[in-house]
Amino acid sequence: MTPCLLPSCSASTNSEVDLFCRTCGQPLLLQNRYRPLCSIGEGGFGRTFLAEDISQVDRPKCVIKQLSERADTAGNEQAQRMFYQEAMRLQQLNEHPQIPKFLTHFEQGDYQYLVQQYIDGWNLKSEVDSDGPFDEDKIWQVLAEISGILRFVHEQRIIHRDIKPCNIMRSRDGGHLVLIDFGVAKLLKQGNPKRPGTLVGSPEYMAPEQAQGKVVDSSDLYSLGVTCVFLLTGRSPLELYSPANDFWYWRDALPEGRHLSDRLGAVLDRLLQTPIANRFPSAKALSFHLLACQSVRQLSDLSKQAD
Repeated sequence: MTPCLLPSCSASTNSEVDLFCRTCGQPLLLQNRYRPLCSIGEGGFGRTFLAEDISQVDRPKCVIKQLSERADTAGNEQAQRMFYQEAMRLQQLNEHPQIPKFLTHFEQGDYQYLVQQYIDGWNLKSEVDSDGPFDEDKIWQVLAEISGILRFVHEQRIIHRDIKPCNIMRSRDGGHLVLIDFGVAKLLKQGNPKRPGTLVGSPEYMAPEQAQGKVVDSSDLYSLGVTCVFLLTGRSPLELYSPANDFWYWRDALPEGRHLSDRLGAVLDRLLQTPIANRFPSAKALSFHLLACQSVRQLSDLSKQAD
């Protein structure tokens, strides 16, 4: 079945060869090449569809985001601005293999559309829901790969602002991680990066300064730390933090019988510091620290084998 892209239409009889909706007559193809296959998400700014590019022989799959119309003019203007900015940022980030490739951005009818690479895999939230909390080795992988991606993103003067398990995909092809959803990413401008701005992001994973409308590079690192806490425990981060004491109780929520190395615990504790100055100063610094930790772990493993 081909879903109709008109939000007010609930057609369910369109076949995969139809060019127009049988219910409302709306064109089913975008730019005469992209055919939607099914809806895969819906949010405040629009809907997301899995689609295929029928102009190519192998009909590669892609992801299409449709910007919704809003009743208020100011809301429309903000949504359009953020949608356009996401397209520009994705295009700017196209060089990194672990960020979905930006394909095109266009208007058709009364709507704007953004098309990007489809990642065949699953997000880390669903992986925890399916397989249970992560062990230490999987957390080291998350830290290493996402810190590397963030290093590249931050070097482009972009802050993601919404690092969380749902926005990290594990590719079915090779198991590597991919960072998605740059819809609320912030492009740093010259001047004061801590200047108050619009509050965006996911409260459970948001750095304290971000909740006050300010954001810096290490805000993403804080969210990465909170993400790891969820991956280790399978519990909402809101259950594991005491604002009154400014203290994380994530160790108490580890699965029974599971212990983590002091080295990993120290990395997570540093990521979760409220004072920005106490965190890793950058994704680059975190990457270098993780490499040093990896070297120590490898030496320790060799020593155990020798014994």
